[in-house]
Amino acid sequence: MRKKILLPTDFSKNSWSAIQYSVRLYEHQECDFYILNTYSTEAFGLKNALLVDPEESLNKISERRSEEGLGDILNRLMVEYPNPKHNFFVVSRATTLLEAVEDLTNSFDIDLIVMAAKGISDEREGKYGRKTLEIIQDIRKCPVLVIPKDVTFDQPKEIVLATNFDSDFRASEVKYLSEIAKIGNARIRVVSLVENGSLSQKQKQNKMMLRSYFKDVDHSFTALDNVQMAEALSCFVEINKSNMISYINKKPSIWERFGFAKPSLGKLGYFKNVPVLALHD
Repeated sequence: MRKKILLPTDFSKNSWSAIQYSVRLYEHQECDFYILNTYSTEAFGLKNALLVDPEESLNKISERRSEEGLGDILNRLMVEYPNPKHNFFVVSRATTLLEAVEDLTNSFDIDLIVMAAKGISDEREGKYGRKTLEIIQDIRKCPVLVIPKDVTFDQPKEIVLATNFDSDFRASEVKYLSEIAKIGNARIRVVSLVENGSLSQKQKQNKMMLRSYFKDVDHSFTALDNVQMAEALSCFVEINKSNMISYINKKPSIWERFGFAKPSLGKLGYFKNVPVLALHD
Protein backbone atom coordinates (compact mmCIF):
# COMPACT_ATOMS: atom_id res chain seq x y z
CA MET A 1 0.00 0.00 0.00
CA ARG A 2 1.33 3.45 -0.94
CA LYS A 3 2.19 5.79 1.89
CA LYS A 4 0.67 9.27 1.79
CA ILE A 5 2.99 11.85 3.33
CA LEU A 6 2.29 15.55 3.80
CA LEU A 7 5.26 17.95 3.59
CA PRO A 8 4.48 21.56 4.65
CA THR A 9 7.03 24.08 3.39
CA ASP A 10 7.69 27.80 3.77
CA PHE A 11 10.56 27.56 1.24
CA SER A 12 13.14 27.85 4.00
CA LYS A 13 16.31 25.78 4.26
CA ASN A 14 14.73 24.13 7.31
CA SER A 15 11.70 22.89 5.40
CA TRP A 16 13.86 21.69 2.49
CA SER A 17 15.86 19.59 4.99
CA ALA A 18 12.59 18.00 6.14
CA ILE A 19 11.61 17.19 2.55
CA GLN A 20 15.03 15.66 1.85
CA TYR A 21 14.86 13.55 5.00
CA SER A 22 11.43 12.25 4.05
CA VAL A 23 12.27 11.18 0.49
CA ARG A 24 15.49 9.50 1.67
CA LEU A 25 13.81 7.72 4.59
CA TYR A 26 11.21 6.21 2.25
CA GLU A 27 13.57 5.72 -0.68
CA HIS A 28 12.56 2.09 -1.17
CA GLN A 29 8.84 2.45 -0.51
CA GLU A 30 6.02 3.56 -2.77
CA CYS A 31 4.87 6.98 -1.59
CA ASP A 32 2.69 9.89 -2.60
CA PHE A 33 4.18 13.13 -1.27
CA TYR A 34 1.95 16.21 -0.95
CA ILE A 35 4.05 19.38 -0.72
CA LEU A 36 2.02 22.19 0.84
CA ASN A 37 2.62 25.93 0.98
CA THR A 38 0.19 28.41 2.48
CA TYR A 39 0.10 32.19 2.19
CA SER A 40 -1.94 35.01 3.69
CA THR A 41 -4.47 37.11 1.83
CA GLU A 42 -4.60 40.84 2.38
CA ALA A 43 -7.65 43.05 2.64
CA PHE A 44 -7.50 46.32 0.67
CA GLY A 45 -9.53 49.45 1.23
CA LEU A 46 -10.84 51.69 -1.53
CA LYS A 47 -7.74 53.90 -1.48
CA ASN A 48 -5.41 50.95 -1.99
CA ALA A 49 -7.68 49.44 -4.62
CA LEU A 50 -7.30 52.62 -6.70
CA LEU A 51 -3.51 52.61 -6.42
CA VAL A 52 -2.80 48.93 -7.02
CA ASP A 53 -3.41 47.06 -10.25
CA PRO A 54 -5.83 44.22 -9.29
CA GLU A 55 -3.70 41.75 -11.21
CA GLU A 56 -0.64 42.82 -9.25
CA SER A 57 -2.21 43.10 -5.82
CA LEU A 58 -0.42 41.52 -2.89
CA ASN A 59 -2.84 38.62 -3.09
CA LYS A 60 -1.80 37.87 -6.64
CA ILE A 61 1.87 38.33 -5.82
CA SER A 62 1.61 35.95 -2.85
CA GLU A 63 -0.23 33.40 -4.95
CA ARG A 64 2.37 33.57 -7.73
CA ARG A 65 5.29 33.29 -5.31
CA SER A 66 3.69 30.25 -3.70
CA GLU A 67 3.15 28.49 -7.01
CA GLU A 68 6.63 29.37 -8.30
CA GLY A 69 8.26 28.20 -5.07
CA LEU A 70 6.43 24.88 -5.23
CA GLY A 71 7.46 24.51 -8.86
CA ASP A 72 11.10 25.06 -7.91
CA ILE A 73 10.90 22.37 -5.21
CA LEU A 74 9.28 19.94 -7.63
CA ASN A 75 11.99 20.53 -10.25
CA ARG A 76 14.73 20.13 -7.66
CA LEU A 77 13.28 16.83 -6.45
CA MET A 78 13.08 15.51 -9.99
CA VAL A 79 16.76 16.31 -10.56
CA GLU A 80 18.26 15.35 -7.18
CA TYR A 81 15.96 12.50 -6.10
CA PRO A 82 14.52 10.76 -9.16
CA ASN A 83 12.60 7.72 -7.94
CA PRO A 84 9.94 5.72 -9.85
CA LYS A 85 8.42 4.71 -6.50
CA HIS A 86 7.62 8.31 -5.59
CA ASN A 87 4.83 10.61 -6.81
CA PHE A 88 4.87 14.31 -5.92
CA PHE A 89 1.89 16.67 -5.76
CA VAL A 90 2.06 20.38 -4.94
CA VAL A 91 -0.68 22.27 -3.13
CA SER A 92 -0.90 26.06 -2.71
CA ARG A 93 -3.53 27.41 -0.32
CA ALA A 94 -4.56 30.95 0.69
CA THR A 95 -5.29 30.04 4.30
CA THR A 96 -3.56 29.30 7.57
CA LEU A 97 -1.16 26.38 7.78
CA LEU A 98 -3.27 24.63 10.43
CA GLU A 99 -6.46 24.85 8.35
CA ALA A 100 -4.73 23.56 5.24
CA VAL A 101 -3.00 20.68 7.03
CA GLU A 102 -6.24 19.63 8.68
CA ASP A 103 -8.13 19.70 5.36
CA LEU A 104 -5.48 17.76 3.43
CA THR A 105 -4.99 15.22 6.21
CA ASN A 106 -8.69 14.40 6.09
CA SER A 107 -9.17 14.69 2.31
CA PHE A 108 -6.22 12.51 1.29
CA ASP A 109 -6.14 10.23 4.35
CA ILE A 110 -2.53 11.25 5.11
CA ASP A 111 -0.40 8.65 6.93
CA LEU A 112 2.37 10.94 8.17
CA ILE A 113 3.22 14.66 8.36
CA VAL A 114 6.91 15.55 8.06
CA MET A 115 7.88 19.13 8.82
CA ALA A 116 10.72 21.35 9.98
CA ALA A 117 11.31 21.95 13.67
CA LYS A 118 10.78 25.65 13.08
CA GLY A 119 9.86 27.94 10.21
CA ILE A 120 11.69 30.81 8.57
CA SER A 121 10.00 33.40 10.81
CA ASP A 122 10.72 31.66 14.13
CA GLU A 123 14.15 32.60 15.47
CA ARG A 124 13.72 31.33 19.04
CA GLU A 125 16.84 29.41 20.04
CA GLY A 126 16.45 26.06 21.73
CA LYS A 127 12.72 25.83 21.11
CA TYR A 128 10.45 24.25 18.53
CA GLY A 129 8.52 26.60 16.26
CA ARG A 130 5.04 27.77 17.21
CA LYS A 131 3.44 26.41 14.04
CA THR A 132 5.16 23.06 14.46
CA LEU A 133 3.83 22.75 18.02
CA GLU A 134 0.38 23.83 16.81
CA ILE A 135 0.27 21.09 14.18
CA ILE A 136 1.37 18.44 16.69
CA GLN A 137 -1.20 19.53 19.25
CA ASP A 138 -4.20 20.00 16.93
CA ILE A 139 -3.74 17.46 14.11
CA ARG A 140 -4.24 14.21 15.97
CA LYS A 141 -5.28 11.94 13.12
CA CYS A 142 -1.74 10.88 12.17
CA PRO A 143 1.85 11.04 13.51
CA VAL A 144 4.04 14.10 12.98
CA LEU A 145 7.78 13.72 12.28
CA VAL A 146 9.76 16.85 13.21
CA ILE A 147 13.12 17.43 11.49
CA PRO A 148 15.61 19.93 13.01
CA LYS A 149 17.78 21.90 10.59
CA ASP A 150 21.04 20.35 11.82
CA VAL A 151 19.99 16.76 11.06
CA THR A 152 22.26 14.84 8.73
CA PHE A 153 20.27 11.98 7.24
CA ASP A 154 21.19 8.58 8.54
CA GLN A 155 18.87 5.58 8.31
CA PRO A 156 17.53 5.17 11.89
CA LYS A 157 19.34 2.34 13.69
CA GLU A 158 18.12 3.11 17.20
CA ILE A 159 14.83 4.80 18.02
CA VAL A 160 14.03 5.91 21.56
CA LEU A 161 10.40 5.85 22.67
CA ALA A 162 9.91 8.00 25.78
CA THR A 163 6.89 7.01 27.85
CA ASN A 164 5.74 6.48 31.41
CA PHE A 165 3.12 3.97 30.22
CA ASP A 166 0.41 6.33 31.49
CA SER A 167 -1.20 6.90 28.09
CA ASP A 168 -3.28 4.41 26.18
CA PHE A 169 -1.41 3.88 22.93
CA ARG A 170 -3.14 4.29 19.60
CA ALA A 171 -2.41 1.03 17.81
CA SER A 172 -2.25 2.57 14.32
CA GLU A 173 0.38 5.14 15.35
CA VAL A 174 2.56 2.75 17.35
CA LYS A 175 2.37 0.45 14.33
CA TYR A 176 3.78 3.32 12.25
CA LEU A 177 6.74 3.62 14.61
CA SER A 178 7.30 -0.11 14.20
CA GLU A 179 7.24 0.27 10.40
CA ILE A 180 9.87 3.03 10.51
CA ALA A 181 12.06 0.78 12.65
CA LYS A 182 11.73 -2.04 10.13
CA ILE A 183 12.90 0.20 7.25
CA GLY A 184 16.47 0.19 8.57
CA ASN A 185 16.27 -2.77 10.97
CA ALA A 186 16.38 -0.28 13.83
CA ARG A 187 16.13 -1.17 17.48
CA ILE A 188 13.47 0.51 19.63
CA ARG A 189 14.59 1.48 23.14
CA VAL A 190 11.59 2.21 25.37
CA VAL A 191 12.77 4.66 28.05
CA SER A 192 10.56 5.40 31.05
CA LEU A 193 10.70 7.22 34.36
CA VAL A 194 9.31 5.08 37.15
CA GLU A 195 8.52 6.49 40.57
CA ASN A 196 9.51 4.21 43.44
CA GLY A 197 10.54 1.55 40.93
CA SER A 198 7.02 0.19 40.46
CA LEU A 199 4.23 0.34 37.86
CA SER A 200 0.51 0.65 38.43
CA GLN A 201 -1.84 -1.95 36.94
CA LYS A 202 -2.67 0.40 34.05
CA GLN A 203 1.01 1.04 33.37
CA LYS A 204 1.70 -2.70 33.35
CA GLN A 205 -1.11 -3.26 30.84
CA ASN A 206 0.20 -0.52 28.54
CA LYS A 207 3.70 -1.98 28.75
CA MET A 208 2.35 -5.39 27.74
CA MET A 209 0.53 -3.77 24.82
CA LEU A 210 3.80 -2.24 23.62
CA ARG A 211 5.47 -5.64 23.78
CA SER A 212 2.81 -7.05 21.48
CA TYR A 213 3.07 -4.12 19.03
CA PHE A 214 6.86 -4.53 18.84
CA LYS A 215 6.90 -8.33 18.61
CA ASP A 216 8.49 -8.22 15.13
CA VAL A 217 11.02 -5.50 16.03
CA ASP A 218 14.18 -5.66 18.14
CA HIS A 219 13.26 -3.74 21.29
CA SER A 220 14.14 -3.31 24.95
CA PHE A 221 12.90 -1.45 28.04
CA THR A 222 14.96 0.86 30.23
CA ALA A 223 13.58 2.37 33.46
CA LEU A 224 15.14 5.51 34.95
CA ASP A 225 14.48 6.65 38.52
CA ASN A 226 14.68 10.01 40.28
CA VAL A 227 15.65 12.08 37.23
CA GLN A 228 14.03 14.73 35.04
CA MET A 229 12.81 13.35 31.71
CA ALA A 230 14.36 16.11 29.57
CA GLU A 231 17.81 15.72 31.14
CA ALA A 232 17.64 11.91 31.21
CA LEU A 233 16.49 11.67 27.61
CA SER A 234 19.16 14.04 26.35
CA CYS A 235 21.92 12.06 28.08
CA PHE A 236 20.49 8.73 26.99
CA VAL A 237 20.27 9.78 23.33
CA GLU A 238 23.81 11.21 23.35
CA ILE A 239 25.40 8.18 25.03
CA ASN A 240 23.61 5.64 22.83
CA LYS A 241 23.88 7.75 19.65
CA SER A 242 20.16 7.29 19.02
CA ASN A 243 19.04 8.85 15.74
CA MET A 244 15.30 9.25 16.31
CA ILE A 245 13.13 10.02 19.33
CA SER A 246 9.46 9.24 19.68
CA TYR A 247 6.95 10.06 22.37
CA ILE A 248 3.23 9.90 23.10
CA ASN A 249 1.71 13.36 22.65
CA LYS A 250 -1.16 13.57 25.11
CA LYS A 251 -4.25 15.57 24.24
CA PRO A 252 -3.46 19.14 25.38
CA SER A 253 -4.93 20.28 28.67
CA ILE A 254 -6.91 23.48 28.99
CA TRP A 255 -3.81 25.10 30.57
CA GLU A 256 -1.62 24.13 27.59
CA ARG A 257 -4.17 25.50 25.15
CA PHE A 258 -4.10 28.87 26.91
CA GLY A 259 -0.30 28.88 27.12
CA PHE A 260 0.01 28.41 30.89
CA ALA A 261 1.77 25.04 30.64
CA LYS A 262 4.33 23.47 28.34
CA PRO A 263 3.07 21.15 25.58
CA SER A 264 4.27 17.54 25.74
CA LEU A 265 7.12 18.11 23.27
CA GLY A 266 8.35 21.10 25.27
CA LYS A 267 8.68 18.93 28.36
CA LEU A 268 11.07 16.60 26.53
CA GLY A 269 13.50 19.39 25.73
CA TYR A 270 14.84 20.55 22.36
CA PHE A 271 16.90 18.26 20.13
CA LYS A 272 18.81 20.22 17.51
CA ASN A 273 20.15 17.24 15.56
CA VAL A 274 17.71 14.36 16.21
CA PRO A 275 14.29 13.91 14.50
CA VAL A 276 11.30 13.57 16.82
CA LEU A 277 8.22 11.49 16.00
CA ALA A 278 5.07 12.60 17.83
CA LEU A 279 2.47 9.85 18.30
CA HIS A 280 -0.97 10.58 19.71
CA ASP A 281 -2.88 8.96 22.53
